[in-house]
Amino acid sequence: MALTAPGGACQVRLMPLSWIPNALTLARCGFAVLILYATAKAGAVNAAALATSDPDDFARLAGLEQLWRQFTLLAFVAGAFTDFSDGWLARRLNAQSRFGVWLDPIADKLLVGAALIALCIAIGGWLIIVPAVAIITRDVGMTIFRATPRGRSAVDVSGLAKWKTAVEMIAITGLLLPQALAPMARDASGSEPGLGLVVYGFAALLWIAAALSLITAVSYVRASRAP
Repeated sequence: MALTAPGGACQVRLMPLSWIPNALTLARCGFAVLILYATAKAGAVNAAALATSDPDDFARLAGLEQLWRQFTLLAFVAGAFTDFSDGWLARRLNAQSRFGVWLDPIADKLLVGAALIALCIAIGGWLIIVPAVAIITRDVGMTIFRATPRGRSAVDVSGLAKWKTAVEMIAITGLLLPQALAPMARDASGSEPGLGLVVYGFAALLWIAAALSLITAVSYVRASRAP
């Protein structure tokens, strides 16, 4: 916005930037919705591909599914970037707010939960579903716990919780990446492809993230009982 000073000189007043961190946190919630939408679209295309007997139609639908899988990966990576940048900007701009403190952990859990649901739908199997259910259950429980007076006074981001978040992000990205690179989540016969050693490694990281989630949850509850 341009303003005129009393002496006639033109001055420029910059709009306050304190709204950016909260906007990024809200954007993370939007990315979670986009992940679920893209997953649903990819599943519908996959089902249509398996129902067709035309090789050309199958190839077209396979490519379309891959695009939706790539969109899912990009939405998650973008959401993970906002997880880092909103806190950093809030500190740099001195723009911490009660709204941001309340919404930030919810946005994190929405993003991770949406990505885990996407993995359960696309890959399935106990190797993915068990740790995904453990993480989502823990996150829902901790969100409820934070809403209680005891939880609000005791819960704080610990170093172990930050490691848990980092391991979650790496594991989920690693599990989404092969789907974005492969043309189909299932082949023309409808059989599941092999996960491969690399994907098994990222699945192991997901189990580690689930274990860290449960450990941090227990530590939070114990901290709430401390005098």
